[in-house]
Amino acid sequence: MLTRTMRALFAVLVLLLTAGGGVCDDSSEQAVARLIENWRWSSYWFGSSGVDDVYVSGKEINALVFWTKKDRRSKTGLCSSELSLCVAYSGPYLDPHAERMQIGPNTPIRDAFDSFVNSGFGGDESYLPSSARLRSADFDSEEKLLTLPTIGEPSSILKRAVPEGASQEAQRMKRLLGCGPIGARSGRSGCAGTLVFAFYGPADPYWFVWRACSTACEFGGDAIEELTRGDSGWEVTSRGFIDRPEAEVERLKQQVRRAEMFRLQL
Repeated sequence: MLTRTMRALFAVLVLLLTAGGGVCDDSSEQAVARLIENWRWSSYWFGSSGVDDVYVSGKEINALVFWTKKDRRSKTGLCSSELSLCVAYSGPYLDPHAERMQIGPNTPIRDAFDSFVNSGFGGDESYLPSSARLRSADFDSEEKLLTLPTIGEPSSILKRAVPEGASQEAQRMKRLLGCGPIGARSGRSGCAGTLVFAFYGPADPYWFVWRACSTACEFGGDAIEELTRGDSGWEVTSRGFIDRPEAEVERLKQQVRRAEMFRLQL
């Protein structure tokens, strides 16, 4: 899968917060919620949260949570000595790609953050010219004591709310995702198919669709379509078509089944 960007701030927050005096900043809580949602979404759809190697549900950590200021390009993350890690995600959408840098257990947390930023977020932004790179001053941050929650299902699947316009978009996709070439009539005897659409949320950059076509169809068998958000609606892309390996198609089929929003007959 290719790196994608994140999109909206979620209000889902299943964790214990200790302020150590004073009232927690709303922006820092939104940043933590956004990180947790990203981990849950990535784990559900891509099979890995991006922090599986260090994440322990129920573990209490001290973390420096950071997020870009309003007039800067979006990036959210945290650094934690208990995780020996700084991690960040770019853009306004959820993103399966974690920008990471290992840190030493005795490294002061704010020094770790500065090093992470100066490294181009673990090298992910090392290709950018100096003038385009983010600096530590471009971020707001807050130290928080967190208890890591269980990595469960993302909020879009827990809430199971049908987004506005989803039904119309599904009908449009039906014309593009048939069991034969676009525009061709389904004339093959015995050809039948189904599209199963999963729930998605306002921050999801992809909409997962399972296409099942009978063996009599030109495009027989199972495939997953990873639709991408575009300027005027959801888009079908060649890189979003998944029909192998078989084990990955089967895994995604099961995830779409669990998250089914509706299905259309082809």
